[in-house]
Amino acid sequence: MPVKALYNYKFAPRDRAEVFGDDIIVYAYWIDNPFFCAASAWRVPKNMKWKDFTGLIFGQLYGLDPDFKKVKEWKWYHFESEFKPDNEKTLAELGLRHKSIVKFKPA
Repeated sequence: MPVKALYNYKFAPRDRAEVFGDDIIVYAYWIDNPFFCAASAWRVPKNMKWKDFTGLIFGQLYGLDPDFKKVKEWKWYHFESEFKPDNEKTLAELGLRHKSIVKFKPA
């Protein structure tokens, strides 16, 4: 059902990239994991290395699932495209941008 606004909602969104400076918002989603049913969001520096992102960020949250430590290799997606991240590259070098979604599942 359509909704009719009572007034004009034309304004710049508060979550636009320039508001975050050198940081970006990255969403992460563990595909088909019932323990984590939705994506999580983090504000991280775009020059953060992939190994730091997965080690510091992923480990804190997804390490709560007992299956996390059992996985030896992950299959990664940036939006819908499969990609193979390099641990030594930054998020920006890997093509992640503001509001990117990284999906992953055991390989």
